[in-house]
Amino acid sequence: MKPGAALGGLCLATTAYSVLQSLVVPALGVFQDELNTTPSATAWLLTAFLLSASISTPVLGRLGDIHGKRRILIAALTAMSLGALTSALASDLPVMVAGRVVQGLGGAVFPLCFALVREHLPAPGRPRAFVIISTVMSVGGAAGTITAGPILSLLSSRWLFLIPAMVSALAIIPVILLLPPGKRAPLNTRIDWYGAALLATWLGLLLLAISRFGSPGWHWPLIGATILAPVWWRGQRRADQPLVDLRTLALPTVRATNAATLLLGFGMFGSWMVIPLLVAEKFDAGPTVVGLVMVPTAVGNLLIMRVYRRLTARQGPRAALAAGIAIAGLAYLALAVGHQTLAQVCLGILVMGAGIGLAFAAVGALVVEAVPSEQTGVSAAVNTVMRTVGGSLGTAVGGSVLTWSPGESSYTTVLLLYAAALAGALCCAIRVPRPVTVSGGPAEARTGTA
Repeated sequence: MKPGAALGGLCLATTAYSVLQSLVVPALGVFQDELNTTPSATAWLLTAFLLSASISTPVLGRLGDIHGKRRILIAALTAMSLGALTSALASDLPVMVAGRVVQGLGGAVFPLCFALVREHLPAPGRPRAFVIISTVMSVGGAAGTITAGPILSLLSSRWLFLIPAMVSALAIIPVILLLPPGKRAPLNTRIDWYGAALLATWLGLLLLAISRFGSPGWHWPLIGATILAPVWWRGQRRADQPLVDLRTLALPTVRATNAATLLLGFGMFGSWMVIPLLVAEKFDAGPTVVGLVMVPTAVGNLLIMRVYRRLTARQGPRAALAAGIAIAGLAYLALAVGHQTLAQVCLGILVMGAGIGLAFAAVGALVVEAVPSEQTGVSAAVNTVMRTVGGSLGTAVGGSVLTWSPGESSYTTVLLLYAAALAGALCCAIRVPRPVTVSGGPAEARTGTA
């Protein structure tokens, strides 16, 4: 197997998911008009995808550890393609939402790609591979946001699903041809389906409560999640073969990195909502201009790649995580103080994109290198869920502030909140043990005991 070719296959798989994730967002208003429905109903095109991805990602990560990550990656890409095709052909909202639920199974693509990097690539090339996959994720998301407008103008809204369906199907080919099957777990290894059902239930209720924050009855799902989460936690501690090994999550590196990821997601995903709204309102910009303003996020990711490689080689991924969080936090402070011109906003987004790219590349490296090889899939998946939950919180809080206190000052308040979240993430990053070695040895030897 050629490492470069294998990495190319993983990048194509990541591109398929990132484009699918972002391409639909700018067209929600279009779907509302075409399907003759309400804004709250149309929002389920996002909510259903988010819930499905968050619930299925840990389960698919664990299945990857047991049955082979390559096999589960192929299954996830297949589900993405079929789900996107279903949404493209749908004539009503329920069928389109059902397709989005199936597409959400692709949420496991990103953590599975990170786990496959550790499984198949030599240790010296892993830091570069981690940052490349993270960059592809960011650039693909930006590309989806930017190209949505031209696709709607030149083709139709259904191509927002048909294009990701084709890309997902094409991504299966290099995964099959370029990646070896990988090792499967022993025959007596099984998945904890009871624990999976409990996790899916309380996590789904939590995300549903966050997405409906402020709406009538939003607290009932939160109460349900609060009751079921301790039941799941206790069951995982007692299970012979738990879905999520809590001892692995308690490793100092994993624990601190997941906490940093939660707060980092709070700031990153929230900014994707708030900054476009700021640009549209303050500068009276249309969807195309808003999409172009967000391009520097991807540019910042690309520019930081060389810095990440040098910093990781000298100081390790812990230093890259802390530096990335600090850079992004400073960018938020600068945006909060100065956003009077588009040039200021673009510069702030450029710096923020560089910091976020640096931090998330380090997050993936820290988690998959800190755990035993048989736990990489589910551990990376849990980290992805932490990012999603943090992003949901950031979006909900930001939206609530903008709703309760409309006006330009509310944008400053939200950006300062995101900067504060990243300050908390920096405190968590500093608690990651050092040194962190990225080759050989058991997890305990690198990170310390729980």
